Amino acid sequence: MTLQHRDFVWECDYGEHSRVLRVLKTLLADQNADELAMCALFVNSNPYNLEFFVVLGYERPTDNQIQAMRDLLRSCGARYRPDIPMDELLAESGRKRFNMATAAQPDSVDIAESLFRFKERSEIATVISMRPLGKTLPVFISHASYDKPFVEDVIPYLTAKGLPVWYDKVSIDYGQTIVTAIQEGISSSGAVIFFVTPYFLKSSWCEKEMEGFLTRFGTGHDILLLTAVDSAVAHEDLPLFLQMKKYVRLPEKASSADLANELIPSIRKHFKL
Repeated sequence: MTLQHRDFVWECDYGEHSRVLRVLKTLLADQNADELAMCALFVNSNPYNLEFFVVLGYERPTDNQIQAMRDLLRSCGARYRPDIPMDELLAESGRKRFNMATAAQPDSVDIAESLFRFKERSEIATVISMRPLGKTLPVFISHASYDKPFVEDVIPYLTAKGLPVWYDKVSIDYGQTIVTAIQEGISSSGAVIFFVTPYFLKSSWCEKEMEGFLTRFGTGHDILLLTAVDSAVAHEDLPLFLQMKKYVRLPEKASSADLANELIPSIRKHFKL
């Protein structure tokens, strides 16, 4: 017996479901019922677990129809889920997790709109701010581990002035790859403070962070490079590029408040705050 039926399960974005519905209309208009035998939608409107899946079943597709379907679904951000069989979605529907509808013609896709109890993300965003917190061009604190106590005392002065901070101890999640997280922090930051101490100069991590920021600066990115130099570090011991830029020289008994007061005006001016 020759198997003909093939199911393709796609996980879609509930918050942008209209894009998917438009794609399904196009697909149903281009492929008839002998080819695309089934189009089923599974929608979970539980606000704690919004979900949207589409199952497309094929019997006798002609040349390139499968690829056309894949291209269309991927164009609207859908994710192919071969790990989820339709039977599992049906079983969860029986447990009231999903409401289900099928569509055989382009017009019948409009009926599926009633499955979605909540408006789309873009519509809600016109009324309520949905900007992610803590993601606006943070100030990256580049420092050696030994110097964390002093650095941590500086951070609250920055945040009190409306300046978000990227700090490895709190900005890297448990289980996250450290190298990847630091690279993302370097890429997303609008300013950096190099806290240069003898320990900083010996740290390979600090060296890599400095190279990353200098690369961004050298390629034309609008990034503010600030340096605070410990009293134990001589000018000639600084990396050459840092010698060429005005920096804050910390006294022997520097306070975190003094350093913050020195740097905050330059940072706020850079961010136009």
